[in-house]
Amino acid sequence: MRAWSRMRLPAIGRVWDALPIVLGLALVTAVPGQAQSTAILRSSLQLAVCLSDWDSAIARASDLEKVPDLPVKTQAELVILRRQMQVLRQNQVVVTDVDACQPVLEGFGLPSYSGRPLQLERAAASRVGLSSSTLTPDQTIRQLEAFWQAGLGVSADTPLDPLAEARRINTRSGSGVSTGAVSRRVDVYAFLGAEGDTPSLDLDVIQQRPGLLYTDDSSLLFLFDAKGRLLGEARTTSALQPRLDNVPLPATGVYYAAVTTPQHRPVLDEGGFITGWQGIGTSAVTYTLTVRGVTPAPELGGGEEMRRMR
Repeated sequence: MRAWSRMRLPAIGRVWDALPIVLGLALVTAVPGQAQSTAILRSSLQLAVCLSDWDSAIARASDLEKVPDLPVKTQAELVILRRQMQVLRQNQVVVTDVDACQPVLEGFGLPSYSGRPLQLERAAASRVGLSSSTLTPDQTIRQLEAFWQAGLGVSADTPLDPLAEARRINTRSGSGVSTGAVSRRVDVYAFLGAEGDTPSLDLDVIQQRPGLLYTDDSSLLFLFDAKGRLLGEARTTSALQPRLDNVPLPATGVYYAAVTTPQHRPVLDEGGFITGWQGIGTSAVTYTLTVRGVTPAPELGGGEEMRRMR
């Protein structure tokens, strides 16, 4: 078995600098769906590079080359980038500790990308209303450490407007838990999964609160892939809380779980992709969301074939 290379070269830290801003500017006049589709491709390319998943990264670069009305210079740069990544794949290179990957990977539970504040003590002091010069109790430090390790402190914009500001779930052990409270709007969570994973998602209501119309435990759970395609949905029944069981994941990447209450549902286009939300939630609940059965986040790097070689 060949030893894996470890890469910390500046060129790889700037790998998506080869996708110049003109790529986005060239599509400003495009229809919204096309512009969003391009943003999803760029986001998927960044994630694949940071995971050292060269098969997916090469495929996404190839998809970007086919974007209509792409400037010739940008298309040429994408070809060069794709060829460089083919070499990285051949050499089984692993990207590690790259600054540009921090916002892409933080909060998902990958090594070196915990999402923890650089100065945890200062963050803890601020959280409890103390000055930075005041000694923060050890218990507060431990609580905040657990908060960040769980990924609860990390949120990021996504290329999908209806799923924006998703909070990330740490799945370094192959499962993860988050918590929230939802009423009229929607809570969105992001987690990493591998192609072929069959995760289960459980929504457990731990408190009922007065809602717009009802005080009950009714809630809805939706699962979307990185492109916003609906993969499954579940609702509260007389016997069970919402649960999605053994949903097959079609590709390695980010998946989104959305929590709402009745009458608030996604709007889907003819292909089953989310375009927005309709209605408004009529109940109000506090809940936990548990994701089980995904590939542990630290094992995602390198693509499926390379993972089998480890």
